Amino acid sequence: MQRVEITGSSIKRVAAETALPVTILKREDIERTGATSAQDLVNLIPGNFGGGVTANNVGASGVPSTANLRALGARYTLVLLNGRRVANYAVGNNPVDLNSIPLSAIERIEVLRDGASAVYGADAVAGVINFILKKDYKGMEVSAYKTHVDQGGGNTKSFNVTGGFGDIATDRFNVLFSANHEENEKLRASDRSFSTTSVRPDLGINKSSPRNGVPNLNFTDSLGNKYVGVNPYRYNGCKNEEFSLVINSEKGCGTDYVKYIDLIPEAKHSNLVTRGVFKVSDSLELFAEAAYTKDKMIAAYSPAPYTETMRYPASGRFYPKTVKLPKGLVLPAGYKMPNGTVTTAETVLAADMDVMPTGDITGTWRTVAGGGRTDLNETQNTRVVVGAKGNLAGWDYETGLSYGKNEVEISFGPGKFSYAKLRPLVVSGEINVFGSQDAASLAGLLGAQLSGFQNGGVSTSKEFDFRMSKEVFNLPAGAVGFSVGTSYRTEKLTQTSSPVLSSGDEVGGAGEIPGVSGDRKVFGLFTEAVVPVIKDLELTAAARYDKYKNGFGTEFDNLSPKLGFTYRPSTAIMARGSVARGFRAPTLVDNLNPKALNNTSSNFNDPVRCPNGVPVNSINPVGELQDECSVQLTTQNSGNPDLKPEKSKQYTLGLVFQPTSTISGSIDYWNVKIDKSINAMSENTVFGDPVANVNQFYRYDPAIEAATPGAPGSLDNPIRGSTNKDFPLAYVALPRVNTGKFFAAGVDLNLNYRQKMGDMGTLGANFDSTYYTKHGYQYQGSPEVSDLGNFKDFGPTPRFRHTLGLTYGIGQWTGSLTHNYTKGYWDYTDPALIGPDYPLLRKVGDYSTFDATLGWKPMKNVSLTFGVKNIADEDPPSSRNGANFQVGYDATFTNPLGRTFYARLNYKFL
Repeated sequence: MQRVEITGSSIKRVAAETALPVTILKREDIERTGATSAQDLVNLIPGNFGGGVTANNVGASGVPSTANLRALGARYTLVLLNGRRVANYAVGNNPVDLNSIPLSAIERIEVLRDGASAVYGADAVAGVINFILKKDYKGMEVSAYKTHVDQGGGNTKSFNVTGGFGDIATDRFNVLFSANHEENEKLRASDRSFSTTSVRPDLGINKSSPRNGVPNLNFTDSLGNKYVGVNPYRYNGCKNEEFSLVINSEKGCGTDYVKYIDLIPEAKHSNLVTRGVFKVSDSLELFAEAAYTKDKMIAAYSPAPYTETMRYPASGRFYPKTVKLPKGLVLPAGYKMPNGTVTTAETVLAADMDVMPTGDITGTWRTVAGGGRTDLNETQNTRVVVGAKGNLAGWDYETGLSYGKNEVEISFGPGKFSYAKLRPLVVSGEINVFGSQDAASLAGLLGAQLSGFQNGGVSTSKEFDFRMSKEVFNLPAGAVGFSVGTSYRTEKLTQTSSPVLSSGDEVGGAGEIPGVSGDRKVFGLFTEAVVPVIKDLELTAAARYDKYKNGFGTEFDNLSPKLGFTYRPSTAIMARGSVARGFRAPTLVDNLNPKALNNTSSNFNDPVRCPNGVPVNSINPVGELQDECSVQLTTQNSGNPDLKPEKSKQYTLGLVFQPTSTISGSIDYWNVKIDKSINAMSENTVFGDPVANVNQFYRYDPAIEAATPGAPGSLDNPIRGSTNKDFPLAYVALPRVNTGKFFAAGVDLNLNYRQKMGDMGTLGANFDSTYYTKHGYQYQGSPEVSDLGNFKDFGPTPRFRHTLGLTYGIGQWTGSLTHNYTKGYWDYTDPALIGPDYPLLRKVGDYSTFDATLGWKPMKNVSLTFGVKNIADEDPPSSRNGANFQVGYDATFTNPLGRTFYARLNYKFL
């Protein structure tokens, strides 16, 4: 039997002998799913959950698609291409972007469901996904793919050409090339009934934003009465479709921002892959491979909120003559009525009433007249590998030089504005913040838009590797396999922000986004041995030493050992297990990201000045100086050059069985613990218990800010831990620290059935599942938190996921039916909203879909595939979580397209 190298080991062996829990997806398995991207395919793997998806770019530009084995976080899953590393995504703090993987050129995927730091080094804590390119291909074929989404929007079309020539055995060479282009239409929130509004009374949430095209106004009337947060359209129930207003409070309106956003952005993907092999002799092969991918994405989301205090002058040409107060407004004691009377107690306004504003008006404005915001993202990934493999003096060896570069450029699209350009127009009254623009004001508004480069980055990786293996001697039970290898890698990251972003000048932006630049060198030395102890018992030992030297002065090293065994009491069953230690190095962004102001990802209330969404009485009225209730609040984020590597411990124990020639399977228990995990403090934790986390809140005294900016107590030099209700929030500090741990455990079960029935065809079935027995995290000094079946700081972890597939083939025909299932979980809970319409506990339903395919091969060189995804047109289960701009469901874990028909035509040139 041929010996091959399996992901997770550097020793060639018969595939059936491995002790590693590896799932292999062949080309026919990939095509059966209907997936056209690595992201879509990886999300179907039961052991993977919660990685980044394209939809996450709505409102947060530069978010890659990522794998997330064991739901521990994308940073703990190592993604390889042909067994070698791929350059990390160049923006933010992210691992490999799955969009850089050319799925159309992939022959198979090997998913190692076990830690592999002892072989591959850092990042392989939760497992490895190895995408393996097609090899030794001869001929030429073209294929086309097209979808029809039943409910409209979000369609995909693609075209692929693959060719190869040369035969290794006879010609001593082979060259492969593959090119693919794919286009994805956008899907807007308005295209789906479950996601078309931010106001969901059925879920107990109103996520409309108080920053509006017509603001909630703060002003003083001609009689000396003061008002905070009164909207001119509240009197008619906020009915104004031009500005998408909805009721937000007894006196205010909110913007139903969901009317402007995408659920899935528009995108285009292109890739070109080539690979060449030259057989110099029976003991030496030279190889080279190159891959280039280019992705373009246009993500549309809500109009920009003017997060500075909007101050409109009394001299402005759009200044309102009157503001209508809504019926039902509570007037305070001491309020002076138009007839001259003064209220002696709180009084409810019996009818709508006009008042005359005087002086400057402030409020919460949004650039609705300028349209929704748009980000233009372009990502290019280049990868080149040259190497040699063969046999020398009885040793199998392979060596290679690899170069990878990921380049990301994000440009300002329509609807993005500069404070420096827009502020003077607002302050001078040249922009109408109270209603529709006229020609002059609209021209001024649009003239304040941004264009050109926004931010981007370049991530490069250069690596040399060498490994060799041999059966070094024989024991009574068999040969001892041994391997040794080394690698040397340099990494460099440069992230650049435009002056607008680095200074925080973008209207409604994420605050200051400074650049990051750094580099490191990584040396690795690894070894592995396979020892047959007795006839049926085999032990495996591996270890890897890594040394990191950072360009900014710090360094560290780590030794990662692993032990494993296989025991075969009979040909029908094999026991296997492993125990290992692993590690993950801090990224360059973890180390170097400077202090910068940003926003929370979800809306929160200031716990001191607006507890439970109710403004307190203050000498500095809530909302007068800044937005403080149910908004994205200001945070301060930062890296830490002194961060240490995270450490992990893991073990697996399982059985592989084949009781008959038609039935086989495996069951594996796995357990992972990660200590000293690197995390920014969680906004959900901080706002969920502001008393315990009081020192993360920094406040300022408006009087000091007005008199002596920069002095202690001012906005730029705030007071830590203050609970003074007169001091607005400057920011919430969420630094990165080595704190806490992650833990996860569960059982993987795989069952296979394949029966050849002669003239009746071939019947097959596969059941692949992951059942979690525990999953959660712990912050230093705090108790463990289980997110198993519960939406917590890092999202939920469903207790159970599975895919169940049935296949049948006869003659020219093949067919399949697949069930994809994810168990439901307890929904996200905002403690401040708990009440009659917002229960403490709410269940997110199970997510269950069926897919089917029908294949027909009428001729030797022609094949047609017809398929349908989500046959029953199931909507995603509803959810009240606030992790994304999308409302009403979870955009990370589910697919909003609904029933999707598709067809693929493949033609081979004979």
